[in-house]
Amino acid sequence: MSVRDKLYPLFQCWLALGLFLQLAGLCFITDGSRYTTIVNLMLFLPALLAVVLSWSRIDSWQRPLCMALLALLAWVLIVALFNEGSEDGRLRWLRVTLYAWLYLMAISLVMQNRRVWQWLLVAVVLVAGLCAWGSLVQALYVEQHGLEYRAFRIFTWGWRGLADFGNPIVAALYFGVGALVAAHLVVSARGIIRWLCLVALVGMLAYQYFTYSRGVWVGVLAGLATLGWFVLSRRLLVIAIVVATPMAVLILLLLGRAGGLEMSYRDAIFGSWLSQLDTFWLWGAGAGADANICIAAAKRCFNQAHSLYLQFFFEYGLPGLLLLLTLIGLLLHRGWRYRLQDSMAPLGLAMMVFTLVVAIANFYVIFLRPGVFWMVFWLPVGILLAVSATPRGSAKMQSIGAQ
Repeated sequence: MSVRDKLYPLFQCWLALGLFLQLAGLCFITDGSRYTTIVNLMLFLPALLAVVLSWSRIDSWQRPLCMALLALLAWVLIVALFNEGSEDGRLRWLRVTLYAWLYLMAISLVMQNRRVWQWLLVAVVLVAGLCAWGSLVQALYVEQHGLEYRAFRIFTWGWRGLADFGNPIVAALYFGVGALVAAHLVVSARGIIRWLCLVALVGMLAYQYFTYSRGVWVGVLAGLATLGWFVLSRRLLVIAIVVATPMAVLILLLLGRAGGLEMSYRDAIFGSWLSQLDTFWLWGAGAGADANICIAAAKRCFNQAHSLYLQFFFEYGLPGLLLLLTLIGLLLHRGWRYRLQDSMAPLGLAMMVFTLVVAIANFYVIFLRPGVFWMVFWLPVGILLAVSATPRGSAKMQSIGAQ
């Protein structure tokens, strides 16, 4: 066995720890610069070393998916480097696109060892569940916030700076992803782990309510429905639909009575975005460009379109949006194709459905330093890429046999 072969399991464990620190670290690493340093050392450095030293052992992504991903990254770089409206700092865009690619590579490498990957997900869910329950206890029993609709909006634990996301929508997105992973583990895990994940799931769903992020609510429900479609028996699925439908109608009625169905100026923001369409539709306004949308009724100006689709279109033009949608479409197709062969495919599909829904009006950027938005977009992308990947050795043998 060569030195590279001996190092490969080390890289997998190193990357698994790095992914845990990147995902769960958002809750318990309170200093942003320290978080960035830890993620660089524990995730991106070993990912780069693994790519350089063990390329022959890394799974090969399906060619259409790989080409779509590389085309998207290349177009982002082209716009960043040559569009005059792009943010300064060309090295930043080179680093961000490289990090996105390394992140996906890291997920593929760790998912080769499904036992390590499963324990990684369990550890992240337990940390997220602990923070969700801690935040609820702090808000409801220690700080004595009321239970009335929007008496407060939760986004932090409020204890020593832990799990402070700075914004209720961002917090809802984080625990939305966590809830989907927890639901997957409730179905797939056994024994005490299943019950612990169930407790974590209940805590994260309760946390979701107190964020009052209605778009994220819909995304979580869509993700859970997708997961349930694949993992529940027909009888349980029918029961879930019969119970969920009247509950959904009741929730809509209660929200309407409480004034919770308004658009929060999203309609005005989207309309202002549309009025500028002729200035950016082909080439884009530039990578990282601010939309500068001012709403008189709100007496505020917004630097982004409050939608991933609209903001991506604004920054990278129609080609960028089409490349993004092509990548997502291919990922959904591959996940559907492997839904029966790989237990991770339903989770990846559920997370991608969640992403598609919340991208409408709840997050707007995917090329930035690692954070919650990376969990929402790049994590399901990485899972679905790894699900459809094949070992390089077997791919080579198939091509030789075909000849």
